[in-house]
Amino acid sequence: MSHRINWPNRKDFAFTVKVVLEQLLPEKVVMYIKQIRQNRIKARVNSLPILTEKMFKHIFIKELGIKTGDVVFIHNSIDRLNLGFPFYQILTLIQKITGEQGTILFPTYPTKLSSYKYLLNEDIFNVRKTPSYTGILTEIARRQKKAIRSLHPTKSVCALGRYAQELTNAHQYSPFPYDSCSPYNKIMKYNGKIIGLGVSTMNLSFVYCVDDSLKEEFPVNPYRKKLFEVQCVNYDGKVEIVKTYAHNIRKTMMHNIPKFIRKYISDDVCKDLEINGMNFFRADARKLFDQMVNLARENITIYPKISYKKGRLL
Repeated sequence: MSHRINWPNRKDFAFTVKVVLEQLLPEKVVMYIKQIRQNRIKARVNSLPILTEKMFKHIFIKELGIKTGDVVFIHNSIDRLNLGFPFYQILTLIQKITGEQGTILFPTYPTKLSSYKYLLNEDIFNVRKTPSYTGILTEIARRQKKAIRSLHPTKSVCALGRYAQELTNAHQYSPFPYDSCSPYNKIMKYNGKIIGLGVSTMNLSFVYCVDDSLKEEFPVNPYRKKLFEVQCVNYDGKVEIVKTYAHNIRKTMMHNIPKFIRKYISDDVCKDLEINGMNFFRADARKLFDQMVNLARENITIYPKISYKKGRLL
């Protein structure tokens, strides 16, 4: 009797190799490799059809399903989009589509380092002044006069629009950065949508809401044991101590979100898209959360089985 071996597809294998190398190689070597990779990506993107503002509006409305009044969490990589208009107009465009009753959010992480490495540096996070390193569009959004940013040293979010204050005002009150205090989780109250512009679901940070909501019930402990107490400067210029955990990247580094989405999540809930050779994705936050919670209770998560708590797979 023959046994069939399920080899990973090319994309999954390449992703696995990339993650492993980033953890094992010296930082300078990783940065050099990343620069080479960025140059190749830039050359490829420049060879793709140009996206006009009209086409981009069509993508927002028809492909990503954005409409007036929506609460939309946006992940993006402008460098991976061949735009035929100034990139900052994307912000204006989506604000026009969602309107005065809408709310848009962006991740505004303060570093490209892992949360753990960043927290070990003991830097002071300033909600007004600390730049965002999750893309130039997020930094533009953060600098908007009416933008409100959550007070979290590693996973901060900035929001613009109707529910900006409500969605960001409690992020500092839990050591779990994606639980019910976080903007990531709170968008579900308003049937929030999550989209990716130039990126795949590999950037879909919302998936960690399941970990932090289930906590001890979750099959994996994705965090390091150390509870950091971080100095953060709030909007009043006063220092608050924010307690937070940091992900254990070495323990959970092999997770592959796009593969998980393809295998376990229905297309109407979350889907990666390729339009004119460029990556996009869309997700319904509440439906995705509910499906992932049900899967987690069956010991199905984004994490490799080697990361599971002892006894969970018996």
